Amino acid sequence: MIRTVSTLDVHSTVEAARQSQQAMHRMHFDGCPHCGRALSIEEVIEHHCQNCEREITPMTLRYNNGRAA
Repeated sequence: MIRTVSTLDVHSTVEAARQSQQAMHRMHFDGCPHCGRALSIEEVIEHHCQNCEREITPMTLRYNNGRAA
């Protein structure tokens, strides 16, 4: 059995992979400046890190290759 692949299918797959990789470079989150842990929405609003048990000013951190940068 011979299976043909449309160039449109290949193009859409490549485009999806490209967009996914670009999104990885843009990922950021609010984190604790002391322990680097991602904060929940509640922690951001209350300016309190439950991990450190202290008042904090959330800072924007980038997610880079599986770790906070």
